[in-house]
Amino acid sequence: MSEWDRDFIEQQLADHSRRRRDPDPLGKQALFSASAPRAGPLGTLTLECSVCKRESPVRIREIPRLVMPFSVTLPRRYHTLMKCPGCGRRTWLRVHWRL
Repeated sequence: MSEWDRDFIEQQLADHSRRRRDPDPLGKQALFSASAPRAGPLGTLTLECSVCKRESPVRIREIPRLVMPFSVTLPRRYHTLMKCPGCGRRTWLRVHWRL
């Protein structure tokens, strides 16, 4: 490998690492990248929102804060009316355990 090839490769690596550190001014990376849903540990209570469609793992001690001042439960797909931890709105949620 010639000296010129090594310099070229090092320059490419430096450009790549600099691009990874610089913020994307147009937000294209965020627009075209899909993030995985946050997964909690096994046995975590998960709330799925009917509005934002996010699945948010919550701890048991966070439930009273989300339920206040009241909660309603009906036999339907999204069965519990409470505050969504993902979008912050009071909406219908589906509660299930992540096993």
